Amino acid sequence: MKRKCVVCLLIGTLAMTNVLAGCGKDSETAERKETDKGGDSAIIWTNLENEAETLQEYAKKWEEETGNKVEVVHETADIQQFAQAIKSEDGPDGIYGIANDQLAQYIDAGMVQEVPEEIYQDSDYTPAAVQACYADGKRYGVPIAVETNALFYNTEKMKEAPATWEELLEVAKDNGGIQFEASSIYYDLGFLRAYDSYIFNYKDGNYDVADIGLGNEGAVEAYTFLQKLATEYKFVTSDITSDTAKSNFQNGNTAFYIGGPWDIEGLNSAGTPFAVAPMPKLNGKDFVTPVGTQVGFVSAKSDSQDIVWEFYQYLLENSEEDMYKAGGRIPAQLAAQESIEKDAATESFITQISYGEPMPTASEMGQVWTPFSDNMKLMFNGEVTPKEAGNYIETQVAEGIEMMNSGK
Repeated sequence: MKRKCVVCLLIGTLAMTNVLAGCGKDSETAERKETDKGGDSAIIWTNLENEAETLQEYAKKWEEETGNKVEVVHETADIQQFAQAIKSEDGPDGIYGIANDQLAQYIDAGMVQEVPEEIYQDSDYTPAAVQACYADGKRYGVPIAVETNALFYNTEKMKEAPATWEELLEVAKDNGGIQFEASSIYYDLGFLRAYDSYIFNYKDGNYDVADIGLGNEGAVEAYTFLQKLATEYKFVTSDITSDTAKSNFQNGNTAFYIGGPWDIEGLNSAGTPFAVAPMPKLNGKDFVTPVGTQVGFVSAKSDSQDIVWEFYQYLLENSEEDMYKAGGRIPAQLAAQESIEKDAATESFITQISYGEPMPTASEMGQVWTPFSDNMKLMFNGEVTPKEAGNYIETQVAEGIEMMNSGK
């Protein structure tokens, strides 16, 4: 088997992205390969380490049924390596299993083929996963698995989870409080959405990156609420990271923690008494958390696109439960979420996923993280007001996007 590269991280420079957009496989030299059985063949990369063997088993089953061969390879690579590999006749024809927040730069580089309508129905999948597959009003990915944050609570301090943030703050103040990385937009998205704000306005499968909602009236209300957690309740500070928050919860110092399924194994190993619940409501609304989606896409440079789409459709219709058993990732498919064997924590995560939404599938999202974090820390330290923080965030994000796009 030839050594392959895999896709994992997509954050490259804008200049590199422009170069890559012009890279492509020479159609005169890249003809579809044939198997010994006379069928067609394709090569798929995956970033899903625990599920790779399961995907390979399904590839064998599919070959037996159709005569078409798909080689599934698990490795890691960056976008430059992928761009180089697809110029080769034996390069990858698609990727099955990559984080949705990395998809945008592949799309911008012209490497992703739009998904045919018949491959799957949007209504069969959790809405956040479907939204993660869209960019510029077009559907570029197939949704595979989903994950999000939820509320962890210490069962020795709390008999049940609070239903609202108001209830949480009342019970938390005498039981060690709540901690999370409050300077990160990853954890703060729900506060923004509770007050009808947003990162980029989303409509009809398209993010309007010129319509930034991080400094509007709703955003200021959200920042004011977060500031109260720091100044009035003393629960969060500018230097609390997700690791710090997890450690304090694990050691029994706090009553509540916002985390994901990736935290469960460590908490169990430490013997921490905990349960998981959906996030409490805020401002009368379900609390929105960011839903990460593992997606698959087909290379726009592939000459085996039909074969790859057929294989993806086969996987979506048959492999969901086995993929969950192999990797523990919650399926994006609604029917599979109902049918898998799950514990109470997984049930809570599935409920929370139904309230969530993805981080924008837009390269411009890369300009949001640092200005948001920097200004929230200034606010928690009392150096700027919530309104000033919002103005600075929105201005700096807009400037970053303008600079980013000036080279395109």
